[in-house]
Amino acid sequence: MYAYVINLARSQDRHAHMVAELKKTGMDYEFVSAVDGRDLDTSDATLVSIDEMSTISQFPANSAASVLSHIRCFERMIAAGREAALVLEDDAILPADINLLADSVAAQLNGAEVAMLSFNSQDPLKISTEGAVHVFGDRMLALPIDAVQPASAAAYVITHEACERLIKFLPPIRTNADQFGFFYQEGAIDRLRCVVPLSVRNSARFRSTQGSYSLGNGLKGRLLSPVLSLELPVLHRILVHRRQRILNQWSQWEIVDMQFIERPSRLD
Repeated sequence: MYAYVINLARSQDRHAHMVAELKKTGMDYEFVSAVDGRDLDTSDATLVSIDEMSTISQFPANSAASVLSHIRCFERMIAAGREAALVLEDDAILPADINLLADSVAAQLNGAEVAMLSFNSQDPLKISTEGAVHVFGDRMLALPIDAVQPASAAAYVITHEACERLIKFLPPIRTNADQFGFFYQEGAIDRLRCVVPLSVRNSARFRSTQGSYSLGNGLKGRLLSPVLSLELPVLHRILVHRRQRILNQWSQWEIVDMQFIERPSRLD
């Protein structure tokens, strides 16, 4: 499996982290230079659409930059003629067998489909056994009961057709890069599945570039932001512990006997 790794040029620590992670996998990959939100004009309506349906109003520049960075991966994948590829963000912690896992997952995909190897959910992700298949490493590729529940763009296998359709669908940007459930609801992809147990995790070492797992943009965040930039060891350890606790909480899942919130378009 070939991987596209999104990395901001100024984030050399994340680049080094991913080189180390990928070294243990034997996977072929390339780094894709991420779009920097500081360079974007979010007042450009052809680039960003902020209305009552938008989900990027809190961090519009960073959210739009993230989406554009993923689009760059899709464009490279199409140009290379790949039928499927793995897209990674630069804070991912990879299992050593991810190459074989991604190949196994890709073999199950068809049409415009995305398979999430990483997911976040404030409540345990509800998974159905209907249509589930076993993939490499005693894992399961399965449908979420509610396609909107899982969110993450840290690691996913995507098909050529899904890339083509998302490139057309995403601009102007009105949602975050990890909202695959929204893309499914809008018909931009045919199906969304998740790999369980969770295979790829986010490193708690790194602060999010989009505000998640951070102190936010309120008074607390504004007061502590200058302190965080100093990277004081004791404070850094406290924040890493906090982020890890949140990440562990948001990576829970369970198999349930429930009807789908929205019937998947494909169960073959």
